[in-house]
Amino acid sequence: MAREILTFQLGNYSNYIGTHWWNIQESSFNYDPNAEPSEIDHSILYREGQTRQRQVTFTPRLLMLDLSGTLKHVPRTGDLYEQPLDPDQIATDNPAELPDIGWESEKVEVIKQQDKPAERHPYQKDLLEASISSANGEEEAEKDYNFAATVQDWIDYSYTRYHPRSINVIERYTHSREEAQLDTITNGMELWKDYDFQDEFTDRARQYIEECDGCQGFQMLFDCADGFSGVAIKLLEHLQDEYGKATLLFPVFPPKAPTFKSADEPMNHSIRVVNTALAFAQLSDQCSLFVPLSTMGRCWRNVAEPRALPNLLYDPANFYQTSAILASFLETATLRYRLKGSATTGSGAYLSGLCGDLSAYGRKMAAAGLAFPFPLDGKQDLIDFLDQLDGKSLTVQLSPNAVVRKRAVIQSVCARGLPQNRLKRPPTAKSAQRQQAMPAYRCSNVSEMLQFYYSCSLEVSMSHVTSVQSPMPIRQPFPVELFDKRVGFDGFLTDDPLAQAALPYFQSCPALAAIQSSSDLGDGLEALHREVSRIRLAKIPRFAECGLEEVDYKEHIERLLEFKENYDENYEL
Repeated sequence: MAREILTFQLGNYSNYIGTHWWNIQESSFNYDPNAEPSEIDHSILYREGQTRQRQVTFTPRLLMLDLSGTLKHVPRTGDLYEQPLDPDQIATDNPAELPDIGWESEKVEVIKQQDKPAERHPYQKDLLEASISSANGEEEAEKDYNFAATVQDWIDYSYTRYHPRSINVIERYTHSREEAQLDTITNGMELWKDYDFQDEFTDRARQYIEECDGCQGFQMLFDCADGFSGVAIKLLEHLQDEYGKATLLFPVFPPKAPTFKSADEPMNHSIRVVNTALAFAQLSDQCSLFVPLSTMGRCWRNVAEPRALPNLLYDPANFYQTSAILASFLETATLRYRLKGSATTGSGAYLSGLCGDLSAYGRKMAAAGLAFPFPLDGKQDLIDFLDQLDGKSLTVQLSPNAVVRKRAVIQSVCARGLPQNRLKRPPTAKSAQRQQAMPAYRCSNVSEMLQFYYSCSLEVSMSHVTSVQSPMPIRQPFPVELFDKRVGFDGFLTDDPLAQAALPYFQSCPALAAIQSSSDLGDGLEALHREVSRIRLAKIPRFAECGLEEVDYKEHIERLLEFKENYDENYEL
């Protein structure tokens, strides 16, 4: 049975993350008919189509939204179904010299464009040339594009090609790297009231859904600290009213806090806090589950405390690198509802099953945890690795202002790339005697062993564990420079200098991701409520200018407090 999902990306940093995510997924596509079938059902997030030349396409089932100026050389309709003409081909004043494109040359007026077309990133230039080279049977070695220093926007490293209806641009605002132009949540809600914008966007969503045989729901990334949060809230209301399906949201916070026009530093902080608080208050009523994402430990008033991820070295302020880390979490954590044949294994195979498991007692906010790469030594068995953890957490938190301790945790865990032959020593091996004394030796696969580990290390908790054999693919333009020198060519840790020397060439990596619900998350909500309660709305007139009344503001703050109370420890698991 089909289980399609429609994905939304709203905002610039969301598109940074999404671009990496789609790149990662396409890196795992295998066109070899003799290869082992993939465990992942790519048709859940992708759709098959045809160009006008009847060439088969496979593109993300996606609607993305950003401001004018982010697409650079790519037209709003994308470049998959309609290839733009080479400027050199049409650099003529004589219509008769135009290429044969089906027009009557005597009726064509040539108007020369004065502005230079946007410059392509070298990677995009080479992608264009590579498509020609591959058609001629030529292959080129990978180059070092120094993406971390040269990427100016997400389009620079996008490998994926999109359906014409996927790309949506807000023309009234021009993207700026210095200031967020769509500043407040109320401004985003006002944008939704624009009939033409709303009608076009929702019609594109409807077309995607009508193509599906069994759409199971929606997943959405959106920039939470600026006006895109308002667009997300209104879109969510529309999806609930029209379709009533499961909705999993990821409010994202960039590593560098957005600033706003005509606002000093304290005002910038206050605008971000109000945007976030109002968004969280409404998400608690509207969505099935939401999981805030950031590589920064604190994001409410001050954006600070970059998370330390073992065996990863990254620039905390770099959008290209930090978004790759968050995309790695998404690619791993969502495997639970993206596997082939998992519809026969129960409700856990569906988006609604994941959301239902983690949102008991109205706790609709969960936290993200990631182990990337999974820190297993190249010569170590999983049973020994888990035994030696000695109570340490497997994952690092990727949700801002979130701490998940070891009691009363409900979680969905996905592991990938942990081979079955690294589970434990076979019974006939001499080295197996010590392992056989461990209770975990009875486990017959990776899922069982992780499940057993969590049952022993977390008090009164519940864990759903999914495991797949295939590791996460690592291909250009993913930032391979993130990995510490101890990460070997196969993605496992090693002290072998020969294996370490292969780092630039390794192609995959084991990973583990968890979406967790715990009473501890109430502390972050309480901190957010405390921050927003200190702010007088009258001192930020831009909210009132877009229609936010004082009484509505106070009602949202009260709703946020009520939402926080769902995390108080006055229930039984």
